[in-house]
Amino acid sequence: MKKNMITWLRLMLIILTVIVIASSVIILNSLRTDEPNLIQISHSNIRNTVYIAGFLFFFIVVTVYFFLPLYFQRSLNDISTILKDIKNGVYDTEIDLEEKKRILDKEVYQIILQLNETKGVILKFDLEKKKKIMEHYNRIITILRVVSDGVMILDADGEIKYSNDQIIELFPQLEEAGNLVENTFPPEIENNLKKLAQVSLQKKKRQDPVQCFIPNLKRHITLDSALVRNDIGEIIGIVMVVRNLEKKKSEKKQDKESERIAT
Repeated sequence: MKKNMITWLRLMLIILTVIVIASSVIILNSLRTDEPNLIQISHSNIRNTVYIAGFLFFFIVVTVYFFLPLYFQRSLNDISTILKDIKNGVYDTEIDLEEKKRILDKEVYQIILQLNETKGVILKFDLEKKKKIMEHYNRIITILRVVSDGVMILDADGEIKYSNDQIIELFPQLEEAGNLVENTFPPEIENNLKKLAQVSLQKKKRQDPVQCFIPNLKRHITLDSALVRNDIGEIIGIVMVVRNLEKKKSEKKQDKESERIAT
């Protein structure tokens, strides 16, 4: 049956204690003589006892010195691997618990077992968290798709992270733009949408809504924005909103009348 590390250490201490006691008893008994012819034998016994005790002591010390680091390294490597996986967000690594139970001490095996159970709990909560995040993300994307306003989301560097169909229909150049702040666009984007984003991000302050005339729409639209902050208040992006994209009833009526006359 495999002994655990505490048992081995206790056994080593007992052996060392026995060696010391036996050496002391032999040396003391060897010194109890007044006969000259026995002094040389006593000295020889003492010398032999010291040699034997020293050899056994050296053997045990060397064994403990080299064995313990290797043993603890093998035991702690498994624990270190599990902790590294948890740190890196890897929770699905399988562990052969039967093998660990067979080769490791009971105490070390219990630690690995608890860490493995902890990974399972973290994985469960992580999956639940991802599920909730996807649900909220899908709700937000759905809302942005059905609203009549054009919406575009930028990060703090001006990189376009999202733009709905309404704003792409109004400004097709934004579909493959990548970065609103760094790239060059037609005047209606440069002088309005891009300028509002640059000023807001540079001043780190929400700007008042602005109106601008869009030639292809033949009317004015309203540009608004809102800064996005993280949990400590740092600006991580901006949301751009383009309003008044839908035609008014009077404009629709005029378009229909124009089409009727044209036909």
